[in-house]
Amino acid sequence: MNIPSITSNFQTHQNEIRDVEQTSCCIVGGGPAGAMLALLLARRGVSVTLLEMHRDFDREFRGDTIHPSTLEVLDQIGLAAPLHEMPHSKISGPTIQFRDGPFRPFDLGRL
Repeated sequence: MNIPSITSNFQTHQNEIRDVEQTSCCIVGGGPAGAMLALLLARRGVSVTLLEMHRDFDREFRGDTIHPSTLEVLDQIGLAAPLHEMPHSKISGPTIQFRDGPFRPFDLGRL
């Protein structure tokens, strides 16, 4: 039985050069922290390359909620106003549906 070795596959891929780019800073991971760091560094004039494994950002765990403290940070860097222009929903607390109608155990709208 002829089984290709992992080492030979690794060496083949290791020798492939797909693209060459010069940068001052490489950030691996385009999640919230990586994207924010890339933005802040680029605004300061740093040549940044942001690497992300996925081709798009359409994943459930990204951007499903934005907490007030995050909105404050976005406001400080000038991104809150454009964010508010995007279609969105505001949630101020849970609503539980019962047979006789909805029940809201608490309201966080004043926070």
